[in-house]
Parts: sequence; structure tokens; C-alpha cells
Amino acid sequence: MRRAKWTPYLLLVPSLFYLALFFLYPMTQAFGLAFSRETQTLSLRAEPVESAATTGALELQTEVVVLDRQQLDETLPNGGTRPSFWYLIQGTDLAGETVEGWASQRSIFIENRRTSETARVTGGEATREWTFEHVNRMLTDFRFSSAISTTLLLMVLIIPAQFVLAIIMALVLQSQVRGSSMFLYIYAIPLGISDLVAGILWFAIFTQRGFLNSLMVSAGLIDLPFIFIRAENISWMISIIVLAEIWRATSIVMIIVVSGLQAIPKDYLEAGEVFGASMWQRLRHIILPLLKPSLQVALILRTILAFQVFAVVIAITGGDILTVLSNETFRWYDPARFNNPSVAAVYAGFIMIVSLAISLFYMRAVRSQDEATKSAT
Repeated sequence: MRRAKWTPYLLLVPSLFYLALFFLYPMTQAFGLAFSRETQTLSLRAEPVESAATTGALELQTEVVVLDRQQLDETLPNGGTRPSFWYLIQGTDLAGETVEGWASQRSIFIENRRTSETARVTGGEATREWTFEHVNRMLTDFRFSSAISTTLLLMVLIIPAQFVLAIIMALVLQSQVRGSSMFLYIYAIPLGISDLVAGILWFAIFTQRGFLNSLMVSAGLIDLPFIFIRAENISWMISIIVLAEIWRATSIVMIIVVSGLQAIPKDYLEAGEVFGASMWQRLRHIILPLLKPSLQVALILRTILAFQVFAVVIAITGGDILTVLSNETFRWYDPARFNNPSVAAVYAGFIMIVSLAISLFYMRAVRSQDEATKSAT
């Protein structure tokens, strides 16, 4: 008899726990925020008691007319009593119909409990309903189109340049030329720097009194400092962000490419060299095809990171002149600005959906020959 292999199933337990705690639960909470709306409505009663049947419901802040009032004795937890007012009120509900019924003094604001003839609904029961209101609010936001176009533009400019540089850097390290270990340390410097620090560093280079202006003025190339970062120079700001992101994150792609190069058998490269293949031919016909699995991983990783670019944009532009999707997510969530977690959740969900769609496209487009053969069969 074959012995049952329980180890894979035991390993599934922490994996499923991790997915449930750090993926499924946050996703369900975000889904609830994005596609539901919590409202408070006051249920009107047929009689001045909580257990009476309801005659209608009014939304918060609804102005109502006081038709009648009753003073009752409310029993306290310690056995004592205190006076409590109930009001017969009339108002217009969400459907536009006139409803009336009794409400406790705890649920309405009234200036004078005994003489006022008008009041305002201030309390009620919380209810949650499904809605596409937050999605529509994101799509009609005047900054949405600007944010998505800037994010896509940064992707188009950053990712190809990073991959070209990462492959060149990896080939330099793989060639084992003199001093290649020193190049590795130099290439890896940006890995120890956070996104925000990288943005501040490049801001310090291109600001009005930054390193670049100081150098050009001292060298006599210009008489006055050139203002790179301003509203009229959008192209310069995008260029600075691209430079900062390429400098900051190319090393990540390089490490993935280096690991892929190390997995390529040296016999293949030596055979190509023996048959007279040039460096470009070996790169095109041997190295790049065998690097497809590594490039696939790097493409997916860099696409996700490109959609999440945030700190560099904030450090260089402030996030008001030039915006990206992650910045809009923060703006809608920030209590000091819009304070709307629901629209922020829609933005975050949109980023996730687009990232997943592009990742799936990469998984289909950038496949090794073995993967393509298995898919075909």
C-alpha cells in the first residue's frame, strides 16, 4: 500500500490561513466599502412606544412638522423614573411621500420640547444597501482621467527603459569582467533607499536651488536658475519622475534577470559562440528566449509597482499639479481632504483589477516554449 502523503495538506493550512487573513478578509471589507452605502433612517411608530408598528421612515436631517407630543415616564436602570417626550411628526421620506408617526426625543432635535412646532431628524437605525454610487463618483471625478493617463504614461516610459538597463547591467555582472563585483554594489545602492527618500533626492537635484542649477550657474552655462518643477513644465516633472523611478527600481529587475541568467546552461552560450554567433545573436536567440520566465516575473512585479507609484510623485510634484491613481486613492481616504473611504476603496479596486488584467496578459504573452507547448496540448 502506498503511504498517504500528508505533508502537502499540512502545508496548505498556514497558506489558507494567510490567504483568509491577509487577502480574503481585506478584500471583502473593501468590496463592502466600494459597493454599499450605510444610511441612517428614523422609523416612525404608530404609538409612542418602541415596540409599536412602524408607519414610515425618515432620513437624517429631514425637517419635520410636530403635530402632537406626549410626556411619558421613562424607567431608568436603577429603578427611578424621568420624564421623556414623544412627538407625533410629519415629513417627506426618500420616495417623496408624506409620512407621519411617533418618534422619541432622542432621535430628533427640537428647540423647545413643549412649544416648538418644527424639528429635525438627528438619529435612527443604520441600514446598508448596495449601490454603484461610489463607482460613478470615481468615474465622473475630474481628476480620474488625468490620474489614469499619467499612470499609464509613466508605465510606458519607465518599464521598457528599466528592462533594457536591467538586462545590460545583468550581462555586465554575468561577464565577470574586472571589477564586476564593484558594479554589483553600485547597482544595488538604490535598493536600500525608500520611495520617499528617492523622490526627495531627485527633487533636491532639480529644484530651483538644487544641485543641477547650482552646477550650471557655477559653470557659467546659465545666468539664472531654471525652474524645472512648476505647473507650466509638466513634461519636465514627468521626466524627473521617470528618472527617479528608473534609478530607484531598476536594480529589482536586474536581480531577477541575474538569477535567470545564472539558470541558463553555459553549454548553450558556448555552443553559440563556437558556431560563430555574435553577442547580439546570442542575446536574441539564446539568452532572451531562456529568460522568458524571469522576464515574466519581472514584468508582473514592475507593472504592479508602477501602478502603485505614489511617494516619488508626491515628493517631486506635491500631488496637486500632477496626479496618479495611488495619489487619488489617498486623497479620497485622507480625513483632511475628502474623507471618503468608499471612493478610495473603488480606486484601490480599480488599480487591483487593471494590475491583474495586465499580469494575466503578461502570463499569456511572455511564455517559455515549454509553457506554450503544454498550453497547446
